Amino acid sequence: MKLSKKFYNKLAITMIMGAFILAQPVWAKDYEGHWAKEAIDRWSTYEVVKGMENGDFKPNESVTRAELATFLNRTFQFTEVETNRKYEDLTPGAWYSEAIANVTGRGIMYAPGSKFEPSKAATREEVAYALAKAYSVKADSATEINLTDVEDISAWAIDSVKALVQNGFIKGNPDGSFKPKASITRAEVVTLLENLTPNFIHEPGTYTEVVKGNVVINTGDVTLKDTTIEGDVYLSAGIGDGKVRLDNVKVTGTVYIQGGNVKLLGDYNIVQVESGKPVEFIKGNMKQMIVAKEGSKIRLYENTVTDYLLVAAKADFTIEGLVKETSTTEKAKMYVEEAGVFIGGNFVPVEVAGTEITINVKELAKQYPMNDKMESLAVYTNVEGAYIEGSFGGTMRTNTAYSFRQADVQLGIFEEMLDKITATSSELKEMADSLGISSDTIYALLSDGGQISLNHMLMQYENVKSLVKSYTGATLPSEYTLKRNLRYENEAPITLTIRLIME
Repeated sequence: MKLSKKFYNKLAITMIMGAFILAQPVWAKDYEGHWAKEAIDRWSTYEVVKGMENGDFKPNESVTRAELATFLNRTFQFTEVETNRKYEDLTPGAWYSEAIANVTGRGIMYAPGSKFEPSKAATREEVAYALAKAYSVKADSATEINLTDVEDISAWAIDSVKALVQNGFIKGNPDGSFKPKASITRAEVVTLLENLTPNFIHEPGTYTEVVKGNVVINTGDVTLKDTTIEGDVYLSAGIGDGKVRLDNVKVTGTVYIQGGNVKLLGDYNIVQVESGKPVEFIKGNMKQMIVAKEGSKIRLYENTVTDYLLVAAKADFTIEGLVKETSTTEKAKMYVEEAGVFIGGNFVPVEVAGTEITINVKELAKQYPMNDKMESLAVYTNVEGAYIEGSFGGTMRTNTAYSFRQADVQLGIFEEMLDKITATSSELKEMADSLGISSDTIYALLSDGGQISLNHMLMQYENVKSLVKSYTGATLPSEYTLKRNLRYENEAPITLTIRLIME
């Protein structure tokens, strides 16, 4: 049989293409046989994690902070948010720029001070913090975790580590330790993403399987139908203006609506609206709906029953169903992003929960046993020009570092401490008045050479506590709470609570 010239041409092209394909580097060829191979395969298919330019994945290499930000940004497809936090070590237009801006704008990654350190290996506690924030995983404060080195976990990360451990998303090492300051590999981070998101929907379609664990949806034209989801559902910003429908669905966890035009039918626990896009609850029951994004359009109809509706942002409502209870705590345009102290030139974040700032002096002293001078304080808000009003007309600007003494003078910190101390005993008040003890006296007593030293402050506090107990029988308070107004232009003031914990 004579073969035509056309056949030979086709054969040649096929052979050339075959050789070309074989000559290409095999993507992530270096993880064959690796314990995390299946997770890496899946998450590379999702296009959340990617290999190096030469095709390797390098599963055992430490994940960098820039890579961590990129993995989270690709998972949730975050949109840009305005923030005043700028980092001097980021290169404009770099491959990580958008991801870092998106995650830090939401407070998802631990990034104190003026540097982000994108090339630095992320620590285990930094990864735990970022994942707990991104997935809104909460800790049970009443339940302790069984880790041998729990005291080594930074104060800013402890709740995040607890949350992930308590919910079974992360485990300690075989020896019972967590090693919070150690680096973590790319394979380990992918495995954590797999644990937190066993169900990742990135293609349009109708899905009907019963699902155990969390679900992330980051594409439009998706329908979940006739199913139960035993976990949380994240309708990510990547959906954009696409449509998502949950039809006769039961969700035992929380539905976070971050994007998409969403229709809900079925039984729900908590629905949190964060997208500012239309949401329709057509029929069914919902224990709680939280509207947290300005401009959201909410429609509840066809005999829907909502046990509790919390409105935390301006929104348009059409309510034809039954809302048993409702409350409005409209979210202020200004809010606290971060607060912390500078110790040894380093910015150390303190706990921020809404408008409450907690400075735990004893916990901070543990972290800095040698160089523990508390040089300055700073409170960061999402707007420039905000300020905290003091008791006697003083003001402390936000987004600016103040020496502890400056902050004390402006806000009346030690004045209020003295008032609370003397309020514990009339005998103590008489003694303080007769001796002429003032806030300056308290500052001089607690400071070391004119500067607040954490351990010196704690030592002197214990000395005074012991003396007061001996002479008056009174016990000094271990916590001092200050309430101050946080203001910005003509906006209504926000009540800011500052908690100073001594023991």
